[in-house]
Amino acid sequence: MDFIGFSFLQGVLAFLAPCAVALLPAYILAFISRNPESAEKTSARLGRGFKLASLSILGILLIYSAAGIMIVLASQVLKDYMKWITIGMGVILIILGVLMLLGKSVSFSFNIHNSNSKTEAGEAFIFGIGYAIGALGCLFPLFLIVATQALAAESVLEGISYILAYFAGISGMMSLTIILAIFAKDFLLKNLGRILPYMEKITAILIFIAGVYVINYQMALF
Repeated sequence: MDFIGFSFLQGVLAFLAPCAVALLPAYILAFISRNPESAEKTSARLGRGFKLASLSILGILLIYSAAGIMIVLASQVLKDYMKWITIGMGVILIILGVLMLLGKSVSFSFNIHNSNSKTEAGEAFIFGIGYAIGALGCLFPLFLIVATQALAAESVLEGISYILAYFAGISGMMSLTIILAIFAKDFLLKNLGRILPYMEKITAILIFIAGVYVINYQMALF
């Protein structure tokens, strides 16, 4: 797997971070509650879904941009140690994956009260901000690895491609989730609670594998 593919996978994993994915049930249920079966055309429903997904993605981008700026500033001080820091992040991912498999992860949730269609645009943006904070809070090492590799890339375009691939992973999953909330209402209402525990276990395994990959990738550079 090249690092662009790895970065994309890390974006997907960031979306599945337990501290972030715990926000999904409350948001989706609130979203579904104002999205009853109607005669609305498929194109209109799809447009609405992409509009709300775009607002959520904008909130995610805001938080990740701030995190990226802090990493760039820190890298100027720590640039001589970035390989070792990245290996350390790989070790942290392995430990985090094991802890998640053992059910030791930390998560949180919130409820959206008095929701209505007039406020859903603002809620989508705020949800994106909250989701990004949750993803970074749980799996900051994932983003740090991608960001440090982007900074160490041989060219600016190569480094940008890593960041774009990561963002494509997390934003693509967000778009898919909101579109599903529109077109698969009954399925989500019935199965959302059953799916989430398995998502956390799958994420834990993938995070463990990612940690091993990062360590091997960095060791090969020495």
